[in-house]
Amino acid sequence: MTAPDRVVVRLASPALFVGASADGTGADTDVVTDDHGAPYLPRHRLAARLRAGAHRALAVSPDLVGVVDEVFGRSRSHGRDRMLRMGHAVVGDAVRAAVSRALAGRSERARAVLRRAVTDAHTALEAGIEVGPDGAAEPGRLRTHRVLLPDLVLTSTLTWAEEPGPDHWRLVARACLATTQIGLKGTRGRGRVDVRLADSEGADPDALTLRLAVPPGEGRR
Repeated sequence: MTAPDRVVVRLASPALFVGASADGTGADTDVVTDDHGAPYLPRHRLAARLRAGAHRALAVSPDLVGVVDEVFGRSRSHGRDRMLRMGHAVVGDAVRAAVSRALAGRSERARAVLRRAVTDAHTALEAGIEVGPDGAAEPGRLRTHRVLLPDLVLTSTLTWAEEPGPDHWRLVARACLATTQIGLKGTRGRGRVDVRLADSEGADPDALTLRLAVPPGEGRR
């Protein structure tokens, strides 16, 4: 079996990945995009979510408690004390290559229009009344939010600082399965995701992740 070399994140509901877009979209809450206008999930946010998922997974696999810091590093650490290194979760290679070709050789004004079109193709603009600290609507405080559309698939590359063992893979697989929400306003049903491991040979991500999540010797009889 080829070892997984990426994490695949599929949005099951609209999500808020708050940040600065390439050219700005005019929304009160913008979405983070790359230089081509394509939305992405920054690696430190994805790593933080997976680390939180790993801690949730300890409820059913307490024997992995010592592996969490090995794989993900100490809490809020972005240094070299972690084995797993992740890239930004980005749209597919084919999309990025097509956008790059479309932008090549154009004027900056035309590039800005195309970048905005790429952002619009992956997002929607929503409006709502701002809620105050007491949970009540604030009169006259209409706010707009740029949200990512459901079914968007983002992929993050995985590399290891040293060779992982079965427990390391088991923890990462269980962290993926336990990560079901990404982005802001998760308590309002937003940002539901399926997070899975994938490899370069096209193995089914669900089956691959579930197989790695099972302890050695279990479920393989």
